[in-house]
Formats: sequence, C-alpha cells, structure tokens
Amino acid sequence: MEEKKESRIILWFKKNVTTRVIAINAFIACLYAVVTMLCGPLSYEFSQFRISEALNLLVFFNPTYTIGLTLGCFLANIMSTVGPLDMVLGTSATLISCLIIVFLSKLIKNLFVASLIPTIVNAIIVPITIWLSCLGTGDEFLLGDMFWIMAGWVALGEFVCITGFGYPLVMVFTKTKVRDGFYKLIEATRNLDFKW
Repeated sequence: MEEKKESRIILWFKKNVTTRVIAINAFIACLYAVVTMLCGPLSYEFSQFRISEALNLLVFFNPTYTIGLTLGCFLANIMSTVGPLDMVLGTSATLISCLIIVFLSKLIKNLFVASLIPTIVNAIIVPITIWLSCLGTGDEFLLGDMFWIMAGWVALGEFVCITGFGYPLVMVFTKTKVRDGFYKLIEATRNLDFKW
C-alpha cells in the first residue's frame, strides 16, 4: 500500500514538475522577492502591503507554484526588520496559505474565497511573529495589547494586495481574449472553470 502511494507521488512529480515549471517557480520566487524588497517599509511594517502577495493566486491554477512563492517569501524575509524569526514564521504563513488554497480549491472552485485565505493566515501569524521577536525587550507587553490592531493592519494590507489588486488582475486575464495565453503562460492545470 505504501509502495503504491509512493509511486503515485513520483508519477505526479514526473507529470507536473517539468523543466518549464521549475523555471517558472524560479521566476516567481525572484519576482516575489524583488517586488517585496522594492516596496521597502510597506512590505515589512505592521500594515504589510506586499503587492507580491497577489502572486499567491497562481497556486489556485497550478499547485506547484507553492514552491516558488514559499522560496520568494523566504528570500524577501531576509530583509525583514524582524530578522530570522520572520524567515521561518513569515515564510510558513505563505506556505500554509498556498497549501490551504491548493486543498480548498479542489472543493470550492471560487477564486474570491481563495483570495481571502492568505489574508486570514497572515493576520494570525505575522502579529505573533512580531510579538515573539520582541520577547525580552520589554515591548512584548505593549505589543500584546496591540495584537488585534496589528492583525487588522496585516489583514487590510493582504486584502488590498490580493483581493483588491490580484483578484481583479486575474479577472482581466481570464475574462478577456488573452485567457488561453494566460493559462498557457502559467501552465494552469486546474480550476479553468472556476467561479468568481
């Protein structure tokens, strides 16, 4: 039984993780990291307005891009003011968001719902990351009282960047004449018949 399961995983990788998909993942990782770093303080402060987070919607169409997005987030978080903790926890927020989108999109083929997942996950994990980074500095008590305020700001930033920017952008690409070209470009393998 275990051998059969392992062979299914290997077959899935051989079918879905092509040289082109690896190259696209590398491009996504670089694009995420560069756009995040170029936005400077907007990407790293309480508000977390990371325009690059709009790329999370790509996993709705191709789950293999979870790798590129996670790597891109890790690279971007090297510049974080929170330090190594953000490289671990902040990156895990992106990984968790992508995995939930991948699994949930099998059940609910709704892009709007998928766009809300990173908002919720980051609104929980990012304030915890900031609070943990302040432990022992005396600021943890102040930040503890501000948890819900930080969560609100992070949620707002994620919502604006993913649902407010990324969602309409995907709508333009999938509801116009460039639809087939867009799907081909991103190597879309699922949810081609998604709901808005």
